[in-house]
Amino acid sequence: MLLSNKTGIIIQARTGSSRLPGKMTLPFFEDQDLITLMINKFKLKAGEIPFVIATTLSPGDDIINEICSKSGVPCYRGSENDVLDRFIRTAEQFRFETIIRVCADNPFFDVASSLLLADLLVSTKADYAGYAMDGNLPSIKTHIGLWGEAVTLKALIKADSLTADSLYREHVTNYVYNHPEYFKIGLAPAPSGLSQRTDLRFTLDTRDDYELHRKIYRQLAEDGNTDNLTALVNMIDQNNDYKKVMKNQITLNTK
Repeated sequence: MLLSNKTGIIIQARTGSSRLPGKMTLPFFEDQDLITLMINKFKLKAGEIPFVIATTLSPGDDIINEICSKSGVPCYRGSENDVLDRFIRTAEQFRFETIIRVCADNPFFDVASSLLLADLLVSTKADYAGYAMDGNLPSIKTHIGLWGEAVTLKALIKADSLTADSLYREHVTNYVYNHPEYFKIGLAPAPSGLSQRTDLRFTLDTRDDYELHRKIYRQLAEDGNTDNLTALVNMIDQNNDYKKVMKNQITLNTK
């Protein structure tokens, strides 16, 4: 891998979801809530790449800080609504020049493929790297919820200087990939032939997502396949009820 020792993973998490409040600390699988599940996944899969949880200063997120402390994982607390600023401050504190951004509400997150995006960023000297869905749409803008994205701290600082728009402050990388005139964008086809699978939803935002994803995760765990992307997609393709729930949630939650 081409990763430098200035590469780090920042996992974005908070309890203040409007569609499913407290989702990060709801029981998800056995004795693990969603944030603990993600922490354990990254402990197992991230290798020597450091990772940190970036949460907010809201009292409601004290519990995330406590979980991080018990798990021995660093936690940075910053602005609740200005997530761009939160990421910049986190990266500066931990001296990350290349950032792999992760949203914690993705229980089926593919760590290995997401780490490769930092290689793409470095090898192409891009400011932003992601996987492309449905043409040239960064996967972060879809419902698939399987991969993160890579971005340089320099690019985030530049975006910070160019916009005060609340949309771009809340969605960390949105300004970067929407302004290719200012930034070099590197997109690669989504792994496992999933570039056209806009019918899949593995991000967890609603109660229906939560109930469905718990069921899927339990089934995968019975076969030891919780990190097997092929098994995950095959399970959905073979279950019309699962596909129906996903289709409905995609329709209801598309902005």
